Amino acid sequence: MKKTILIIASIIMLCNININAQVTLEHTFVTGGTSAAMGQEFFLTNLGNNNYKYVIYDYDNAKFSLYNMDYSPFMLNIEIPVISDPANNTWYRLGYITTTLFDCDSSNIEYAMMLDSPKPNKHPNFAIYRTDNTVVFSKDTCGTYFSIGLGSGSYEMHPIMNTSAGAKIFLFNTDSTHTYMNTFIYGLCGILPENIAEIHQSNEFVSVYPNPTSNNINFKITAPSNMEQYELTIFNSAFQTVKSNKINGKTNFYLDCEYFSSGVYFYSLQNKNKVFQTGKFIISK
Repeated sequence: MKKTILIIASIIMLCNININAQVTLEHTFVTGGTSAAMGQEFFLTNLGNNNYKYVIYDYDNAKFSLYNMDYSPFMLNIEIPVISDPANNTWYRLGYITTTLFDCDSSNIEYAMMLDSPKPNKHPNFAIYRTDNTVVFSKDTCGTYFSIGLGSGSYEMHPIMNTSAGAKIFLFNTDSTHTYMNTFIYGLCGILPENIAEIHQSNEFVSVYPNPTSNNINFKITAPSNMEQYELTIFNSAFQTVKSNKINGKTNFYLDCEYFSSGVYFYSLQNKNKVFQTGKFIISK
């Protein structure tokens, strides 16, 4: 919804339209550049666990900056080791800025640099770097997928996608005669964070009924993502764990309270990185 409001606000300002609506200009990022063909690019990224940042990618000076949702600086002028060269039709795209995808250490920020087409170059065609320029992964003379079947009805295919077997990188190249194409599939440690179009609009992942209860209680659970395992943990009033269940996708969990004493209990839905929802229920016998 917020993305839609920002788009509408842009249209209003560009077209000088006056309407009665609660549309408020919050901030203006000014982007530009010394080259008309390059300059700067603005977009939004998810570092993981719904930790969103604004991004300004400066093609001209080979660096990018991250800003918090309140527009304050988070990390500025992160230098990247690859430089686009429009004179030679060499364009590097910045993407997949995340702490949860490329390795199992969530304290690092990594990002991918992708060349528009497979070709020999002084830098890898596809590479993953940390913000200190450490190379996590790289591959030369390869391309990346952004769609399939453009001539006869396309469907979405991206360089990195979540699958039922975990997140994968899809890269390709062709032989010298263009007779066949090799597709290389690499597995990743983490999962691809939800993008802006997939933001869950509600924080209500767990509903509990009846509450209070004298006998049994039901938990209706919609997990934040189908690509990851979660855990519903129930605590007593002393915050000691009394029950724990693995959760995948949508689940109706039934709790038999026969052996539970009267009192206040708490629950928590979490994965290994984040607590998504907490709450309490009362057993009264």
